[in-house]
Amino acid sequence: MSRSPVFWVYCLALLAGGLGLLFQLYPVLLLTWRDSLVGAPFVLATGLVFGALILYLDRLRAHRWIVRALVMGFLWGALAGPGIAMWANDHNLAVIRNLGGDAFAINWQAAISAPIVEESIKGLGVFTVAWLWRSLLWRPIHGLLLGGCTGLGFQVVENATYEANAGLSAAQPEAADAILVGLLRLFTGLTSHWMLTALAGIGIVQAVARADWPMARRVRVFVTFYLLGVGFHFLWDSPQPQDDFPLGITLLRMVAALLIFGVIYTGIVRGERRWFRSTISTAVRKGIAPAEEPAMLITRHTRRIARKATRERFGPAGPTRLDLRRRQRRLIDWVQGYGTYLHVSARVDTPAKAMRLLGT
Repeated sequence: MSRSPVFWVYCLALLAGGLGLLFQLYPVLLLTWRDSLVGAPFVLATGLVFGALILYLDRLRAHRWIVRALVMGFLWGALAGPGIAMWANDHNLAVIRNLGGDAFAINWQAAISAPIVEESIKGLGVFTVAWLWRSLLWRPIHGLLLGGCTGLGFQVVENATYEANAGLSAAQPEAADAILVGLLRLFTGLTSHWMLTALAGIGIVQAVARADWPMARRVRVFVTFYLLGVGFHFLWDSPQPQDDFPLGITLLRMVAALLIFGVIYTGIVRGERRWFRSTISTAVRKGIAPAEEPAMLITRHTRRIARKATRERFGPAGPTRLDLRRRQRRLIDWVQGYGTYLHVSARVDTPAKAMRLLGT
């Protein structure tokens, strides 16, 4: 990977974005470092809570073989994304003000600039990592995980900047300001950058990796999912109607986003299960895996049934629940690894090269 010019572009983007972020935040931190410290637990909670959620959505542990790619996505979102986005959004504000006036800019600057700038920067990071790891990233769940991690990196750092700026917007900065900002950002984070970029990532990874698809289909999938992320971002940042129920409008927007994401996610899970069954069938057909036990790994429900049956069969002297969970995780990881090997080995001319691409 280090031989690829794209990798060094990725590294330079991280360096430039990180330095730009530090340059822009340093004067603010000098004035509001106390607020940043008060808000730090909420920033940390954002990373932990939504990081755990992303992994929870990975029902069949597809992340097991792409951990390094996910880390690279998170670093892009945390370092390259926010610094560039802050600079671009600030300059776009001046353009929007000149074109539409102060009142228009106050109401619509975030809705116009942020979806374009931020989704483009995060999407570029997903594309870069997907290109570098295109031999291992090809299924929709890969795009969801990579996009989710990239967006989460951006979300964590963006929350940190909101905490730093909380004290600047108050006449007399208090810890309560940072706590309120942290709570609101944590609550609304359920439909924030991790979800937006997860949607875009589905399309980006498919467009990069599926060379077996016609180009028109790859472009169509990319545009559809990318514009979903941009559209949700625009909806979220657009000005709310002047009424007495701003929280109600926010909740409606969150529910709409969750419903659409849920429909898409359900389709991805079904596709992942089909792929998992197909991989098991291939392993059974080649005589390298039994037919019964792997078939019970498809859903969390069937795994619970299998653990319960084993416990009842062997009794107190048998394996513990923890032992059975570990065994099932190892078996799932084996199926994921075998399926990944089958995909990679189809792209190279020898099994040895396939194993090197897998990092084994």
